[in-house]
Amino acid sequence: MKAKKSILSMALATAVCISSITGCSSDTATRTLASSNAFGNLNLSVQEYQKLYSNSEEKDQFKALTLLARSQIVAGDYAHANESINEMFSKAKNDVQKDQASIVLAMMQSKQGYTDDAIATLKDVNYKALPRQALSYFLILNSNINNLQFQKTKNPENGIYAFKNQATLLKLVDSKNDRKKVIEKSVSILSAIDEKSLASALSRSNNEIDKGFYEYSIISRTSNDELKQNLLNDFAKRYSDHPVTEVVHIEPVDEQDNVKESDSIANVDSKAIFTLPENAKIAVLLPLSGRFAPSVGEPAKLGILTALKDRNIKANVVFYDTNKESISQIVATLKANGTKLILGPILKPEVTALNNTGIKIPSIVFNESETVRPVNQWYFDLGPNYEGSIAASKIFADQKQSAVVISKNNDQNAKRSATAFKHTFAKTKLTSNFCLYNSASNAKKELSNCPLSEVQAVYLNASTNDAVSIKPIIPATAQIYLTDKSYMGLNNSSSEFALKGALLGDMPWLLTDSQLKESFMKSLPKANPQVQKIFAAAYDSVAFAYSIEQLANNSEDVLHGLTGDITLGQDGLIETSPMWVELGKLR
Repeated sequence: MKAKKSILSMALATAVCISSITGCSSDTATRTLASSNAFGNLNLSVQEYQKLYSNSEEKDQFKALTLLARSQIVAGDYAHANESINEMFSKAKNDVQKDQASIVLAMMQSKQGYTDDAIATLKDVNYKALPRQALSYFLILNSNINNLQFQKTKNPENGIYAFKNQATLLKLVDSKNDRKKVIEKSVSILSAIDEKSLASALSRSNNEIDKGFYEYSIISRTSNDELKQNLLNDFAKRYSDHPVTEVVHIEPVDEQDNVKESDSIANVDSKAIFTLPENAKIAVLLPLSGRFAPSVGEPAKLGILTALKDRNIKANVVFYDTNKESISQIVATLKANGTKLILGPILKPEVTALNNTGIKIPSIVFNESETVRPVNQWYFDLGPNYEGSIAASKIFADQKQSAVVISKNNDQNAKRSATAFKHTFAKTKLTSNFCLYNSASNAKKELSNCPLSEVQAVYLNASTNDAVSIKPIIPATAQIYLTDKSYMGLNNSSSEFALKGALLGDMPWLLTDSQLKESFMKSLPKANPQVQKIFAAAYDSVAFAYSIEQLANNSEDVLHGLTGDITLGQDGLIETSPMWVELGKLR
């Protein structure tokens, strides 16, 4: 006895006829009506199906009529096919048979090139009530028609719908060969859809199979081979049983296998590393008077003195007021008195002035220089650019494929942060959108054209009050990311619970209550996020100075500081990774 053909094999054979020039009939009548399926293979000629219909019993007439109409469509005899379809509707005894007549009608509309009509016809079909064979045929037909419409109009929604029909069909097929065909067809359909539309579909989907197909399609077009392998590695771990793995070999790579012994040493110039002897003379350059003293100089001084005390470091520390002495005057003194390390300045013009002196003494500054940086100078980036880059990196690390940045129109720092975010996010071959608002009270109207429902992540660069007002506008399907601008260090406050569910990236010392935090808040109760950041960076500069050799000897080593996890970055950057927490949860 010959094995029965699978549902997909029979349905595919008929679906091919939709776009085929020649028919699918056979010269030999090998099937009787009793053993035929209304949506199975067409093995007879139109004349033979006409004869079968004429000789059929009443109980088999609808099936015979279905086969006859389909054969007429394949043969291009649309006039008689239309008559047969009308007769199908008149003879239909129930809703299922009416839907089957609609399927055949859509087949003819598609064959005639009326894809809009065919799509509209199939939309009214209650496919869930169809018998298994008719359902398989419906899914293939619907997929093919929507895919044709996508190719014609380039409307991604048609492409997504074509894929979804294939994904549903996958549940009905069992044989390995049939599954392979459906999976490959699904991958092929998605490969023609743009990344933005795929990312939008991914953000809306609650189906793990669909999400896996979307993610794989996005990953597969990544041009950076190393990044692509890392993404596939993660995909294989998260979707180990996904259908796509049946046709595409994705083997998780053990990251440890790629670590060479030489990679354990940090990749920095040996001249950038310094050692501080006991009782080393350390110069601190800060504006301790004038308009920058309260917001810059005093917080930094407090941070350095607190770190020295907490770590019981014995050093000869001398503070220099950059508001009273020029940088060149201070440097002349430092060259003569045996200073081993310079901490500061913070203001960018002063950092630039320091480097213009040709200083050779190791230094840790709190801003990026506008001129050439000495090889033994390290710096903290406390500006909004770094904040935006960190947020973009976090969102990408969380496998979010699309993002929107919301910031205030007249906030220049927010714009700088948003620009850095976009630049960093673009390095991953993904795109992000800007959305600006002028007033939080009118944000709902001002952000009405922002594509919030189409993205997986929203980076909200706003004050605490603005963030609380804007959060309800953002759909629950998008994860909100905040940085220190939206947080004043008050754990479990009313504003924090109003931002429940958002992810906040901030300095660890502010996210967990401690004696140090309590002392700081008493000393500087009105400190804004920038002042808090200056204090923490100044505190960490002391620990960094005495840990730099250890960090350089092991690239995997991390210094746990107030600003975050500290590592040696490229070109003198002291990289700080914030702590990310979900707001609204007790800490």
